[in-house]
Amino acid sequence: MVQKDLILDFNLYLCEKFGYRESCSVMSHANGFCVDIRERDLDCYIRFWEYSCGRGNFPDWSIIIVRSNFKKSQEESLKDLARFFKEYMPRYGYKYLCTEDDDHKYYQTLGLKCIMDGFCPNYALALKDLNV
Repeated sequence: MVQKDLILDFNLYLCEKFGYRESCSVMSHANGFCVDIRERDLDCYIRFWEYSCGRGNFPDWSIIIVRSNFKKSQEESLKDLARFFKEYMPRYGYKYLCTEDDDHKYYQTLGLKCIMDGFCPNYALALKDLNV
């Protein structure tokens, strides 16, 4: 289920940080929703899963960064996004930050732990344990 206040908070963050207004494209699905952002300096695809049903070993109430490309200051911008998630997303019930099939090694920047090893490894860490 899409949480409208969460999207408003996320849009406000993107506006304050990058100057983009109403840049989130939101798609609902059975276990939460996805946000796609495609702007000049930013290309992100993030899943907000309320229920994972064990898929990919992701815990329930996970924010899954699938793609997060910042044209400027990639590492610092990713950490800033994680700080935003750590501060605001627990209000909406989200407990974990994850990456999926992480070829870009976001997990190293964020200090996430491997939850599924193999051909397409996945990483996760409780939001409260993030040290960014």
